[in-house]
Amino acid sequence: MASPTSLDTPVVDTHAHVFLPGVLGACGEAGPELLDDAQREQAFRAGGYTIRGVKFHPSPMSDLDLRLALMDKMGIARQVLSPYPMVYFYDQPAPVAARFCARHNDEMAALVARAPDRLAGLATLPMQDPVAAHTELVRALDELGLKGASIGGRYGDRELSDRCYDPLWETLAARKLPAFIHPGPMDAGGKRSLTRWDLELVVGFAIDETLAITQLVFGGVLDRHPGLTAVVPHGGGFAPFVQSRFLMALEKRPWGKTALARPFADIWQQMVFDCLVHDTTTLEYLIRSQGAERIVLGTNFAAWDQDDHVVGQVAGLDLPSAQRAAILGANALRLFRL
Repeated sequence: MASPTSLDTPVVDTHAHVFLPGVLGACGEAGPELLDDAQREQAFRAGGYTIRGVKFHPSPMSDLDLRLALMDKMGIARQVLSPYPMVYFYDQPAPVAARFCARHNDEMAALVARAPDRLAGLATLPMQDPVAAHTELVRALDELGLKGASIGGRYGDRELSDRCYDPLWETLAARKLPAFIHPGPMDAGGKRSLTRWDLELVVGFAIDETLAITQLVFGGVLDRHPGLTAVVPHGGGFAPFVQSRFLMALEKRPWGKTALARPFADIWQQMVFDCLVHDTTTLEYLIRSQGAERIVLGTNFAAWDQDDHVVGQVAGLDLPSAQRAAILGANALRLFRL
């Protein structure tokens, strides 16, 4: 079994959230804010959602020295940082959200500049305003040097496949940078039945990621933008395991035969999935069914379900060394143009 430190290709973590203390209170009444409850347990509030059980500050989520130390311990050479998904703020007034996103992206770029050989960053965008989202994306890529965008699954009444977002997808495609599709907790539908047992976190993300992929495929986003790559974490939700049903629907449902202009197989190849599925049997299926060239490393770094052993898990897979290296880092270096 190869160890991460013995590999020629640096290990790159593509699923690494960051909390930036400089954005506290930057979205008005929505916060975000850190709270200490009666049990002295740290809590984090963003809008109407509060999460406990995750230490935000000081922790590797927010402190650069602690982050780098934990990266070293886990064998991670580089990370692509994405916003903590609670701070998408898609439910806030568009001008407020736009100011917050600009502040967050400035703070992200400043953090990356402190360790440019170890970190890269993704932009967050005010998706409830398609024009403002595109404007901020261009600024974040061209002026701040960020390496793509982290985007949730839905934005008020708009779905991901709405054609008003085509300029945004085209900009990412033209710059050969990916869209990282990561839902926020309330993107799981906001149904109260998902709050019991933390189901929003346990299965809600996987549900929303699967639904986001239906928008990318059936909604024509990837079809219209053949140069666009979508990186979907948590192994792509359930989508890789029901891929055959996508194809069956296109072949048998009344709307299916005219839904896409390009072959389904070509469109599916535009999606990349991270390896955060937690067990080796599931990971082996994901690699076998999707191809090692379309799998990237993801740890959910510093979040409640951070996988401490995923680097060693991938390094120990019975695969050709080139495929292991691709998953551990080479794919991410190429996709995010690091």
